Amino acid sequence: MAYEQAGPPWTPPSVRVRSATQGIELSLSVSPSSSTGSDMPDFVDLQASAVSSPAPLAERVPGLDAGASASPADLPHEILLQIFGYCMGEQQDLLSCLLVCRRWCACGVQLLWLRPCFHRLSALFKMIHVMIQPEASFPYAQYIRRLNFSLLAGDLDDQLFGRMAACHRLERLTLSGCCQITDDTLIRVLQHTPHLVAVDLSGVAKLTDRTLYQLAATCPKLQGVNLSGCALVSSDGVMALANACHSLRRIKLAHCVRLDGSALLALLRACPILLEADFAGCVRVHDAAVREAWVRPSLLRELRLAGCTALTDRAFPTAAVLAEAPATFPICEHLRMLDLSSCSYITDETVRAIIAHAPRLRNLTLAKCERLTDDSVYAIAELGRHLQHLHLAHCGHVTDRAMIHLAQHCTRIRYLDLACCVQLTDDSIAAIAMHLPKLRRIGLVRLVRLTDRAVYALVERHTSLERIHLSYCDQITVPAIFWLMLRLPRLSHLSLTGVPAFRRPDLQGMCRVPPKEFNQHQRQSFCVYSGRGIHDLRRFLQRAYADQVTATQYGTLPADRQRIFYESLHRFLQPRE
Repeated sequence: MAYEQAGPPWTPPSVRVRSATQGIELSLSVSPSSSTGSDMPDFVDLQASAVSSPAPLAERVPGLDAGASASPADLPHEILLQIFGYCMGEQQDLLSCLLVCRRWCACGVQLLWLRPCFHRLSALFKMIHVMIQPEASFPYAQYIRRLNFSLLAGDLDDQLFGRMAACHRLERLTLSGCCQITDDTLIRVLQHTPHLVAVDLSGVAKLTDRTLYQLAATCPKLQGVNLSGCALVSSDGVMALANACHSLRRIKLAHCVRLDGSALLALLRACPILLEADFAGCVRVHDAAVREAWVRPSLLRELRLAGCTALTDRAFPTAAVLAEAPATFPICEHLRMLDLSSCSYITDETVRAIIAHAPRLRNLTLAKCERLTDDSVYAIAELGRHLQHLHLAHCGHVTDRAMIHLAQHCTRIRYLDLACCVQLTDDSIAAIAMHLPKLRRIGLVRLVRLTDRAVYALVERHTSLERIHLSYCDQITVPAIFWLMLRLPRLSHLSLTGVPAFRRPDLQGMCRVPPKEFNQHQRQSFCVYSGRGIHDLRRFLQRAYADQVTATQYGTLPADRQRIFYESLHRFLQPRE
């Protein structure tokens, strides 16, 4: 519908504006001369209304040309869209803007349909019904830029999704978990989306290389792709995507089991601004492809290779590889995150090489790299203040000496996972508590040598911890946990599964319900507190330890901590003046 830029007050024809987000209609067939008793407010033309419009702009601003526009309706379309964007949080405010004038109405409708939201299947039906109307007042489908169907993943099928072929200006598409969608429908929709920037197709099990070929043919602006769990995708499709979409910044290919190293090679060579690559669970990825990431200077910030079990030391710039290389390996200044979980063939040589060539790593995951020893931990300590997240679960050869050294040098660690590092003792935890003031989460699962001394030390100096995992630490007792809960006001998650002291019915009554897939034995030992359960457990233990007789049922606090608790309790109970 064509609108004039200026003229007499707007007396619109019968126009029906529809909201894609709520499936509602607004009748805009109200004229400025409507009675005050009308259900809808009158349209206000700011140029013609002497009541609501200020003095002419030329009279208010000295030196301005008398022909300058005094109406906000004359602002450029792009500026109006930018201003109305601040009303997106309150849709009623945006709907009110529709009733001002014809240009505001056009801009408001465009924003209402920018990003439809589907919480129920009925909302999608309503949107489709509006889109297919032959005499629609606005080209609604052309206004849609973002579509997210993740909340309808189990219900969306080819017939419904095929209607989105009319959305030719689509920029972002999310189909995560939509397992009923097939290649034919995806191709029919994607062939009309040349402006597509990001697409999430994770869990679309029927997707094959045909969809990737279509993306490569029609979406040259693509920057982000998520194909995690698409088991039918092969390296040929990823190579075609890489060779056509040189602006790719992020690609996730986790558990695409048919991929091999050629897909990673193509991405590294054809996409110079690639920032993130996820090949977790791609067991066919080989050493030569990963070595390319170290040989070729790039902007790569995140590289996930968890579960790439074929990788060895020759995938990294170790001394043996450097001796054979014709040129030196560059320093990867941009690399911040590296995940090598379950790469069981790598050794301390690999870790030393990684730290030497990626000196600014913040997040390093080496869980289940069972050959690593203290030498790796000493090398990691060279990252110093850069390191923030470290995962060493199941690295059973790590000892207290190396862990104490790490805590002394990497003082900005926020998340530390030491599950199943069975040689660690209370001394390591005491050093961690002393030197890591920013620590938020710590995993100490199955550290069987830990005692209450570790728990008391953990909260002795700092109270910033939010999540603690102490499952299967058999020697932990109730008094230590009670003291921990008193000292950590921010605690939101506490795992005590398999701890004998917490198998009491009165304590387990406040923990979370076990997952449905657990067997009977797992259900009996399950003990995890989070959210409301943390609050309830803290209050329960406070009442229990306020009574000395009751406290003996759960164990006695050490004398110095018992005195502190009773003093604080006495101050709390004292009447205020």
